[in-house]
Amino acid sequence: MKFGLKTLVASVTLMGAINSAFAADVISIPNVTTTGSVAMTTDYRFRGISQTSNNPAVQGGLTFTHESGVFLGLWGSNVASVGNSNSAEMDAIIGYSMPLTLSASLAPTLEVGYIRYGYFGTGDSAPGNEQPDYNEFYGKLTFADSLIKGDSLSGAVTYANEYFNQSDEYWNFNASYSAPIADTGFGFVGSVGYNSFKNKAMMAQAVGGDGSDDNYVDYKAGVNFGIQGVTAELAAIGTNISTSGFSNGDEKPYTTSAVFSLSKSF
Repeated sequence: MKFGLKTLVASVTLMGAINSAFAADVISIPNVTTTGSVAMTTDYRFRGISQTSNNPAVQGGLTFTHESGVFLGLWGSNVASVGNSNSAEMDAIIGYSMPLTLSASLAPTLEVGYIRYGYFGTGDSAPGNEQPDYNEFYGKLTFADSLIKGDSLSGAVTYANEYFNQSDEYWNFNASYSAPIADTGFGFVGSVGYNSFKNKAMMAQAVGGDGSDDNYVDYKAGVNFGIQGVTAELAAIGTNISTSGFSNGDEKPYTTSAVFSLSKSF
């Protein structure tokens, strides 16, 4: 999908309208802060792998955070993975966030939570089929102003006892970093993740590939810029999953590609 000038202007205008509508209509709950986001992207990549067969996605979410640190979130996107007939993903998350004072100069934020990934569409619940829905538990530490003012460094560990497509145990270890680029208005974003499965067969069942590995690395590096309250981002995203023997473009969901997105938070 190519984003021309007209598309960019239309997207920014649409997001501004959505933001105004949500700002006016969002439910006010005592001691609860409501936040949300909408996004459009040329490719929905999750842990490096395309969830839309390298096609565009429209996404959105809402989060309700109590002053105690407890939060509840909902997030959705269209999906169209190769070999997967599901057409939509809807996730629910419940968690807890709190500041930790490790020293006078070191006070990260600790977040722990549970995520339910749900997929909807034809064939996702037929008897005998591998069920795509799954649960994850995670813990994350985020350090603000870790290296320079305005940056954010985080590390997370995620576990699923039955991953996507009933592929048994799964672990994910992720580190991410974002920082402003001097006073240019641009920012850097980057992440690297290590994904571990029970064995080679389970990895192939969950994410595809040629079945030669039981783990893979995903990565992202890019820049972003704010335009009228909308964040534009261009990033290179990919994995090291072996695609030996793949043909007819079947390797594209795994290989490195440029992904452009527009997002708006409110």
